[in-house]
Amino acid sequence: MTRIYLDHNSTSPARPSVIDAVADAMRTIGNASAQHGDGRRASKLVEDCREALGLAMGVCAQDIIFTASGTEGDNTAIHSAVAGGSKRLLISAMDHPATLLAAEGTGAGVEIIPVDDQGRTDMEWLKARLANWDAEDGRPFVSIVAANSETGVLQDIETATDLVHDAGGLILVDAVQALGKIEMAFIPDYMAVSAHKIGGPMGVGALYVSPDAPFEAYLKGGGQERRKRAGTLNVAGLAGFHAALKEISGLSHLASLRDRLEIGLKSMEPESYIFGTKAKRLPNTSFFAVPDTPSSTLLMGLDLAGISVSTGMACSSGKAQVSKSIQAMGVADKAPKGAMRVSMGYSTVASDIDAFLTAWAKIRRREFKGAA
Repeated sequence: MTRIYLDHNSTSPARPSVIDAVADAMRTIGNASAQHGDGRRASKLVEDCREALGLAMGVCAQDIIFTASGTEGDNTAIHSAVAGGSKRLLISAMDHPATLLAAEGTGAGVEIIPVDDQGRTDMEWLKARLANWDAEDGRPFVSIVAANSETGVLQDIETATDLVHDAGGLILVDAVQALGKIEMAFIPDYMAVSAHKIGGPMGVGALYVSPDAPFEAYLKGGGQERRKRAGTLNVAGLAGFHAALKEISGLSHLASLRDRLEIGLKSMEPESYIFGTKAKRLPNTSFFAVPDTPSSTLLMGLDLAGISVSTGMACSSGKAQVSKSIQAMGVADKAPKGAMRVSMGYSTVASDIDAFLTAWAKIRRREFKGAA
């Protein structure tokens, strides 16, 4: 049975060119920090990736620090802001746990920025909160995820950045789900990305840091990354990241497949609920719920049918808990037994969506017969 993969927001399968690039780089002798010829060849692979990533992110390549993940990037940014004097951190309710838990671990005060029922950040709340900032709390710090990993809902990063900068504050944008999927026309103070969401290797990420933003190394040791991130660089992983960057061209064409999926679901089950449909979303993501069956049961049925999807973000999907995104939107009543996420990528075609809908119909018919 040929499996169908529809869990790209968790990790997008490594592109063939990425596998080749990693294999070739593994044959490169030398540490990228070494001064001899072998080291310089390894260093060139690193710097080629940095240049390509700067172009993809729309930032100066020399302001990019390579990390082991988007999580490390988020943690480093928050660590730096607190070290720079921020004593109260505003974290979006739709953020990934990588920012919220990091913020809570700093000892600084933490406030959650509310969202509406579509998952859009309440900009009026943010504007009012920044206007009433207490100077004793240091420089304002705000964290907003560019695109929620579950719902795919996009945030108005440009407005948020303007509000924060007008208040003299700092803003972190977790752009892990945005890279390669939408145009990144925003330049915050910190911005984290990850390779494996665009078909690159797992365990490779990066953090953009504005030259004007406070910074303190999170990992300390050697002088790698201009003394901003200690640890031997993952040359092969970065070569793979570079290969993936060369192939990204946006995923806007997947919006038609997402719509095909959602129209098919609603035609079969009008009572199903699709989250975030009134907001701008990633073109590749659909997050939905049916009221009568646990999402874990549906996930298992699809898995047995050879289809990989998710019940939410991969970091939390193994836990029996209500989605934080659904709770933040105040629509938990729409998903009393959990929700499903279908996320498409560069390898997804129309027949994959049709196969999903066929499998879904069979699973639901079996359930209804069993209930009868």
